[in-house]
Amino acid sequence: MSNYKETSREDCNVENVTEDTRTIEFPGRKERDCDSEIPVAATSASEKETLLPKKEGEEELIVKFRRPFTFEGETFTELDLHGLEDLRGRDLTAIEKAFNKTGVSSFVPESTTTYAKIVATKVTGLPAEYFEDLPVGEIEKIKNTVMGFFYKDE
Repeated sequence: MSNYKETSREDCNVENVTEDTRTIEFPGRKERDCDSEIPVAATSASEKETLLPKKEGEEELIVKFRRPFTFEGETFTELDLHGLEDLRGRDLTAIEKAFNKTGVSSFVPESTTTYAKIVATKVTGLPAEYFEDLPVGEIEKIKNTVMGFFYKDE
């Protein structure tokens, strides 16, 4: 521990800002003691967009199935959940009432598979049996998409 010198945020000077790095000088340290260039996250709005993979709005609410799923003679390869964007307060009340009737108890109902199936039934118009027959991996994708939609602004 004797090789380290305590510095505070105020002790650091930022110079030579470039697109991908900033040179930071630490008082009392020689260049051989540490690398002088430390990469930092971009600060402008356009640069921030490039740091994370872009999610296309069209694909964000579409759940693609690993394998085609056949229900009542029709084959599905994906499920469009864009109806989530059209939900209103009265719809959530109806969904909560339907969830409560199932007898499932949870402090965070929107994190349950049952809640996600009820929401998906509401927004897609497909019958509940459709979701009951889906493979577990596909139901988990639907649950994660529904939860992600409800929590995206937090």
